[in-house]
Parts: sequence; structure tokens; C-alpha cells
Amino acid sequence: MDHMTNGRALLESGDLEAALEQFTQAIESDPTNADAHLERGMVSAELGDEQSAIKDYTKAIELDATDALAFYKRGVARQLTGDPEGAIADYTRAIELDPTRAPAYNNRGILRQQSGDLDGALEDYTKAIELDPADALAYSNRGFAWQEKGEYDTALDDYTRAIELDPANPTAYNNRGFVWRIKSHLVMDRAIEDFSQAIELDSDSAHAYHNRSLALKDRGDVYHAQLDLRKAQELDPSLRID
Repeated sequence: MDHMTNGRALLESGDLEAALEQFTQAIESDPTNADAHLERGMVSAELGDEQSAIKDYTKAIELDATDALAFYKRGVARQLTGDPEGAIADYTRAIELDPTRAPAYNNRGILRQQSGDLDGALEDYTKAIELDPADALAYSNRGFAWQEKGEYDTALDDYTRAIELDPANPTAYNNRGFVWRIKSHLVMDRAIEDFSQAIELDSDSAHAYHNRSLALKDRGDVYHAQLDLRKAQELDPSLRID
């Protein structure tokens, strides 16, 4: 077998160091072999050497500027090494060369979201989902983007779908729980506003004070809940307090 075949077999078996050596020998035999540079870069990335991986991906791109996988892999490496602008540029080029590469959209969406471009992120996550409807991570990521936009019901839908696709995803459960908590607080705040308006319109309403005390207690405001409860009892000593 030649060095490329040997390298791929060793990579498949998990012998990364030996695979790296085989791809290096393939490059020494033919420095213009773009695939050898690409695959050695992939092994380097598996070994945690992202900088060496970037060098090989860059050489592979110089030798074959139409290789979408090389741009995508370099984007991943740049993202991991703290170069978001370079990573976005590589993901964008990978998408231009291969518009069906769902992970490129998902990863670019993450970087766009981190930069504050929520609309761009949502567009990327949605495209990733269109290309791969079984991608739980894309649903979870899109849910987080909707959450940041304050679209809590839509976020819940995406988190729920992510959980259906991957019941072992702790992030989706955690984020969905957080959104439920936000929604409960929003609902409670609206309830308190209504009870307060009822009191403003009828300051002798023992029931309104009592109901507001319950809402305040549920929200954790025990002090003001007790004040409202006392006021309710003053207005109507016969009021049943639960």
C-alpha cells in the first residue's frame, strides 16, 4: 500500500501518530499532493495541534482552492484558536463551494451569534436544519438565539425538538428550563401589575391585596407579600387566608 492508503488505514484504526508519519512521507514524496496536506492537517487537529493543522489546511488550499472541506476544516481550527473573523471567512468560502455543508452553517451561526448578529445566526441555523433536519445541535443553537432575542415560545419549541432528537443533550434541557423560569417570572409580573391596577381602582379590595400577596410570595418577595396579606386581613377580617 502507498503512504496515503496506509495513513488512512492507520487513522481509521486510531493510530494517529503513525498516520501522521505516513501522511508526512506522502508529502515528502509529492509536495503538491493537496489531499496529503489536508489529511495530515486533520490528524494534527485530532492530536490537538491546531496550529500545525492550519498550516497544512492552508497549503492544501493553495494547491486546490476549490476544496470545500479544506476551507471548512481550517474554519474549525481557526474557531478553536480564537480567530472568529478568519473562521467566518473560511466557513463562508466552504459554503460557497459546497452549499450543502450543514455544519459550516451551524458553526458560522455560532460565531455570528457571539458577535451579536442574531439575525445572521438564525439564518445560518435555519439553513443547517433545512439541510439536516435531524441535527439536534442546530435546533439547540437556534433555540438559544431565539432566547437571546426574547422570543421565548419559539425558543422552547426549538429546545424541545433538540431534546426529542437527542434526549442526552444536557444543554437543551438546561436552556429550556431557564426559559420556562423566565416565562414564569414574566407571567407573575403581569399578574402583579393587574392586581396593583385593581387596588388602584379599588383600594378597599381585600381580595386584590390577598391575590397580590400570593403572587409576590411566589416571586420570592416575602416582605411585601406579608404587607399585602396584613392589609387584606385589615380590610376583611373574615377573609379566608390559604
